Amino acid sequence: MKGDSKKKKLRISVLGLELILGTVIFGVLMCIVNSYTGYREFQEELEVIYGTVTEQFADTAATCINGDKLDVWLEDGPDAEWEEINSRLIDITQSAEIVYIAVTKIAPDYKSRTYVFDTVNSKELNSTVIELGYVQSLEKKTDDYIENLRGVIERGERYSMFSYKKGGGHVTSAVPLYDSNRKPCAIVSVYKPMHEIKEYKKKFLHSIILWALALTALFIALYALLIYFGIIRPILFVTYETSHFAEHHGELTGILKKVRTHDEIGTLAKSVEKMSADMNKYIEDLTHATAEKERLGAELNVAKQIQAEMLPRVFPPFENHPEIELFASMEPAKEVGGDFYDFYMLDDDHFAVVVGDVSGKGVPAALFMVITKTLLKDTAIQAAIGYDPAKIFEHVNSILCEGNESGLFVTCWLGIITLSTGEMKFANAGHNAPLIMQNGEVKYLTTKPNLMLAGMDGIPYTTYTTSFSKGDRLFVFTDGVTEATNAHNDLYGEERLLSVVKGIGQKKPREVLNIIREDINIFVKDASQFDDITMLEMIFNGR
Repeated sequence: MKGDSKKKKLRISVLGLELILGTVIFGVLMCIVNSYTGYREFQEELEVIYGTVTEQFADTAATCINGDKLDVWLEDGPDAEWEEINSRLIDITQSAEIVYIAVTKIAPDYKSRTYVFDTVNSKELNSTVIELGYVQSLEKKTDDYIENLRGVIERGERYSMFSYKKGGGHVTSAVPLYDSNRKPCAIVSVYKPMHEIKEYKKKFLHSIILWALALTALFIALYALLIYFGIIRPILFVTYETSHFAEHHGELTGILKKVRTHDEIGTLAKSVEKMSADMNKYIEDLTHATAEKERLGAELNVAKQIQAEMLPRVFPPFENHPEIELFASMEPAKEVGGDFYDFYMLDDDHFAVVVGDVSGKGVPAALFMVITKTLLKDTAIQAAIGYDPAKIFEHVNSILCEGNESGLFVTCWLGIITLSTGEMKFANAGHNAPLIMQNGEVKYLTTKPNLMLAGMDGIPYTTYTTSFSKGDRLFVFTDGVTEATNAHNDLYGEERLLSVVKGIGQKKPREVLNIIREDINIFVKDASQFDDITMLEMIFNGR
C-alpha cells in the first residue's frame, strides 16, 4: 500500500501538466505560423510566375501593334492593318487562355482612356468586346491605379495586379506600347485568370499542414519525453522527498539517489540530502540547546530572586530612626542587572546611602555588582575609615582592580549622613549627580567628577560636604533614567527629569518614584528598555 501511495504521488504533477500543455500550445502555434509563412511564400512565388508570364504575353501582343497608327485608327476607323493586328491579338487571347487583351490610349490629364483594341476570349460568355474609339472615364479610379498608369506612360514601367476570388483569382499586367521614336504612346493590358491556383493552394495547404502536424507531434512527443525524464521526474522525486522530509521529522526515503543529472535539479537533489543531514543535526543541537536554555533560564530566575533579596526591600527601613524616610527600586533590563542600591546604619548616628551602576549587563555585571556592594558595606562599617566616603572608595577601588581581567567598572555615589546634625559627606565615582531639594529649590548636586571604581588602581577620591535641614530631599539614580530612549533615539535627559521632580511637590518617596517611572514610560512608549533603571528617594526629617 505504501508503494502504491508513493507511485500515485509521483504520477501527479501539476508542473508536468503545465510544461506539456505549454509544449503542445507552443507546437500548435509554431504549426500555424509555419503553415501561414509557407502559404505566404507559396502565394508570392505564384504571383511572380503569373506576373512574369502575363507580362510576356503583353510584350508579345505589343510587338504586333504599330504604335504610330493609333491616332489614325482612332480618327479614321479600322483598316486592313488594324483588322490583321486584331486577328493576331485574338489568336493570342485564345491560345494563351487569356480573358482579354486591351490597348488603350491615356488622356494627358489621366481622366479618361480610349480603347484601340479589345479582345475577349470566346469562353468568356459574360464579357463583351469594347469597340474602337470607346472612351472610358478614369475619374473614379484610385490614386494608386492612376499612379500605375503614369508609371507606364511617363516612365515606361510595367506592373501586375492580383485579385483573388472564391473561384481562384486573376492577374492584370500592363506594359507600355512604343511608337517609332521609342516613346510610350499607349498601354497594353492583359487579363489572365489563375484557375490553377485554387487547386495548387488546396494541395499545398494539405501538404504543409500534414507535414507541420506530423513534425509538431514528433517534436511534442520527443520534447515531452525529454521534459519528463530530464525535469519533471527529478522534480517529482525532490517534491516527494521534501514532503516526506517534512512529514517524518527530517527522514528521507533515499529516492533522490535516482537523480543522476548534473544540472541545477541534480544540485537541488544533493542539496536536499545535505539539508536533511544538516537539519537532523540542527534539531539534535537545538534540542540540547533548548534544554540548556531552560536550565539556564531556571538558574537565572533563581539568580534574579537572589539579587532582588540582596537589595533592601523593607520600607520604611528603620522604625527606630524616623529621621530617615526612604524608598528605592531597581528594574534590570535583563533577567539580572548591574545596578544596585543600598542603605544601612553605620552606628546609631550615621546613616549610609549608596547607588551604583556596573558596566555591562546580565550575569557578569550582576556578579560584579554583588562584590562591589559587599565591599562597600564591609569597608564603610570599619571604624578605621572614619566615615569618609573618599577613603571608602579608595579602599574598594584598590580591591576591585586586582585581577579585573574582564575590564568591568562601577560608577557609584555614596553619602554618609550624621543624623544628629544633618551633615552629609559624599563622594562621586563617575556617577550621575543626584538631585537635592532644599528651601523649595531643586538642583543637581554637582561636583568635580572622580574616576569610576575598578577603572585604575591608586586613584584618589574627594569627599564633599553638604547639610540637610528638616524636610530636605535627596534623589539618587542611575543613567538608565536619563538615558532612556524612545523609538526616535531621543534621550529622556536630565532637563526632563529635573522638570518632573520640580513638579512633584511634597509627596512620599514611593509616590515620587512611581511618578518618575510613569513619565519615563510615557516618553519611551513602545521602545524596549536597554539599561537598568535604579532610583532612590530620601527625605531627611531631622531629630
